[in-house]
Amino acid sequence: MCPTALPSNAPGGSAATGERAAGSPRDDHAPSRARSLVLSLVGSGGDGVALLGDLLLGLAARQGLFGVMVQSYGPQIRGGESAAVIRLSEEEVQYEGERADIVLCFRLRDLARFQGAVRLHARSALVLDRADEGAPPEWLGSTDEPVYRFPFARFENGVEIEGPPKNMLALGLLCRILGWPADLIRETVNSRFRSNPDRLRANLEALELGFAAENPPARPAPVGRRLGLLFETGNEAVARGAMEAGIQFFAGYPITPSSEIMETLLEELPPTGGRVIQAEDEMAALGMVIGASFGGARSMTATSGPGLSLMTEMIGLSSMAELPTVIVDCQRAGPATGMPSRTEQSDLFHSVYGGHGDFPRAVLGVFDVVHAREVMYRAFHLAETYQFPVLVLSDAYVAQRRQIRGPAGPRREPPYRSRWDGTPGPARFDLTGDHGVNPFRVPGDPGGTYMAAGIEHTPEGNPTADTATHQHMNEKRFKKLVAVAQETRDWFRTLGHPTAKRGIVAWGSQYGLLREWVAARPEYRVFLPEILHPFPLEGFERWRRGLESLDVVELSYQGQFFRYLSGLTPLAGARSIARSGGVPMTLSELAQLLTEVKPC
Repeated sequence: MCPTALPSNAPGGSAATGERAAGSPRDDHAPSRARSLVLSLVGSGGDGVALLGDLLLGLAARQGLFGVMVQSYGPQIRGGESAAVIRLSEEEVQYEGERADIVLCFRLRDLARFQGAVRLHARSALVLDRADEGAPPEWLGSTDEPVYRFPFARFENGVEIEGPPKNMLALGLLCRILGWPADLIRETVNSRFRSNPDRLRANLEALELGFAAENPPARPAPVGRRLGLLFETGNEAVARGAMEAGIQFFAGYPITPSSEIMETLLEELPPTGGRVIQAEDEMAALGMVIGASFGGARSMTATSGPGLSLMTEMIGLSSMAELPTVIVDCQRAGPATGMPSRTEQSDLFHSVYGGHGDFPRAVLGVFDVVHAREVMYRAFHLAETYQFPVLVLSDAYVAQRRQIRGPAGPRREPPYRSRWDGTPGPARFDLTGDHGVNPFRVPGDPGGTYMAAGIEHTPEGNPTADTATHQHMNEKRFKKLVAVAQETRDWFRTLGHPTAKRGIVAWGSQYGLLREWVAARPEYRVFLPEILHPFPLEGFERWRRGLESLDVVELSYQGQFFRYLSGLTPLAGARSIARSGGVPMTLSELAQLLTEVKPC
């Protein structure tokens, strides 16, 4: 559902630092509050848009509001595009909304880079720099409200010069528009910048200028009702979920949009006794992870599509040598370098099928920031229990989203790896192992040394070229998937009424959008697998009974999820609702696609 539009034009202060369009009407009645509110902030790299959004979200959390912030930026360090869309709500949200109640843009020309990502509605408040005299682009939509202009930039002889920090001017102005108390804002800025007195002074001065703006449009924020909230990004949640699962070793190589996983672990894992290494490349990173796992440590790495491609042979080694590994892939638009900061769901084929030869692996999907912690615990559980690689598919939309959430649940015992007790018994790769799994032997333990190589081997680990042994070993390794499928048969979520006649199946970050879709459309129900491979097919078949239509929704040009699902069960008459990534799907776009696309 789109956020409720608010009336505007509440009376403001007296400082002559902002202005409304000439002849604009005034409304002397304070506007009502909405249950959710959407802000779009647009600028260039170096304007501090991300910091502005981060401070606003932190202020919201302190006041008991839920919220989500999605950033969009280019590959440039400075001068490229930068935007943040923030949704504030009385209840938990995982979708940032579609049309903004407030659009604040530092330079009108910057809007051109965000066509389709920023939109107005009839009662939106549009805030522009006073120096921008041009008309907003038509694709932005229109508002019945007058444009509010504020002097963000300083000029000398027609050239922009350095002035007060634009993001702090905007913070003061927006907090005034939202009706947030000045003391809380000053306290937040003091806390954030107290270690740099000169910067703190400049930021506070700019904050006061923004807060003193004359007659800004009023858009009261929703009322916060929940205390004790925290906010974190999807990458931070993945890292902390791994720590809750007992991770002992991480090796990785920085790559957008996954780098913050390693950065978070670099700061938070060593104090717990864990180790973090930045490797020279992705192949070395996974090699280190496999080596640490060989030594008995719970280990993982994180990467994106290009890094996953480089790791593919090593993933096969993890499966062949039966060494537990967890690999997080924060998907981005590809192929090759693609669009590093843009989201997509196009690594599914690679994750499920990638690699030479036959080898088992499990693949999980991440719905949102809150779900990430649960997914990581499950990933380590599967890896440690079944001694094989587990891939976790996040994407840029979740990875770099910042979300206000409730406190994490109670701490659980880390997943357990069955270890050999030293008594005489089956060999390390004995074919009689339960579900294809044998007790794990750690080199260094008395009698625990064995050969763990990527070449096919006998039950004792000795290299072999015997074809009958190869057949038996494949049977042994793939028995693990049978056991995983049985254990994970209920790892899925459903939305909507169970007898609704129209069905949608999707995965990963489509969850937030579809949660709001079915809330307004009782004719729909939704199926979202938490594990993608092995797929919870029995639950899916039960769920789809009685459907009159079925649509498969994803951000993949060739419809990878649709094709994958079609290989597991007949989908006659179903439709593939798929497009390339870049920007997330919206409610209005989904409605249009469901109208236009014909059955496959």
